[in-house]
Amino acid sequence: MHNNPAEIGERIKAARKAAHLSQTELAQRLDKTMRTVQKYESGEIEPSIAMINAIAKILNISPADLIGYQKPEIQLDSLSDVIAVLYQLNKKAGIRFEIDVQRPPHSEEWSCSLKFKGNDHSAEMNDSLCLILEEFRDEREKLETYWTDQESFDRWIEKELAYYADAKLQDKEVEVLSDLERIQRRNELDRQMLEKMKKALCSEENGRVARQP
Repeated sequence: MHNNPAEIGERIKAARKAAHLSQTELAQRLDKTMRTVQKYESGEIEPSIAMINAIAKILNISPADLIGYQKPEIQLDSLSDVIAVLYQLNKKAGIRFEIDVQRPPHSEEWSCSLKFKGNDHSAEMNDSLCLILEEFRDEREKLETYWTDQESFDRWIEKELAYYADAKLQDKEVEVLSDLERIQRRNELDRQMLEKMKKALCSEENGRVARQP
């Protein structure tokens, strides 16, 4: 983590006092020395995210709150709000998603999905996002099949928020093109697409010839 250790220490201290625990009592529950707890609270050493989670559980506080992460107030009251979220996501550098649409008559189902390629080297955040979504799927499934409860699901969310709070996002640089430059880029993409189609047709034809007796 790259948070301010002194600020984290102050929040640990405040939460410990609110829980009416002494440094010695907190240390015992953490299986640490009192001196280690003192170093956490003074900012002399920064606790790992695993230790943040352990401290937060004992002090009955969110790990995200303990590191000072402020959850944004996201209101989704209409589909317009969902569109706005997609728009903001599309503006971020380091994240790239494709939109896959399946629709009759070309498919038996009608579905749309956002695809984040974890091995996309041009989008360095995609691999982390794939891990998050994989875990989200598993945790939500446990919730929906009654293996766990809403409180446990919420605790998992809080841990994820704390863990990824340092993964900062930046806006993409907007490329300003003249109409001529834009048309030239478009023509180049068309040329590349035609080349791929030609290669695919040639490969298919060579395969057909090779299979002939």
